[in-house]
Amino acid sequence: MKLRGDHNQCPQCHEYFNSTAAFQKHRVGEYGVPHDPRRCLKVSEMVTKGMAKNSEGWWVTSLRNPVQEEV
Repeated sequence: MKLRGDHNQCPQCHEYFNSTAAFQKHRVGEYGVPHDPRRCLKVSEMVTKGMAKNSEGWWVTSLRNPVQEEV
């Protein structure tokens, strides 16, 4: 995949995101807080939050026209 515009690739989990908003939505936890460290959501957690991969394979915050996609 080619990163351009607002596309992002996470340096930790290596997933690709269609926007900065989607990238930020997949990161949880707090910086420097041992009981809640900053981390990437697992695929199942992203799906639970309503995130999905679009037809081009980029993670998005949600699909405009939901289609059953295998994640």
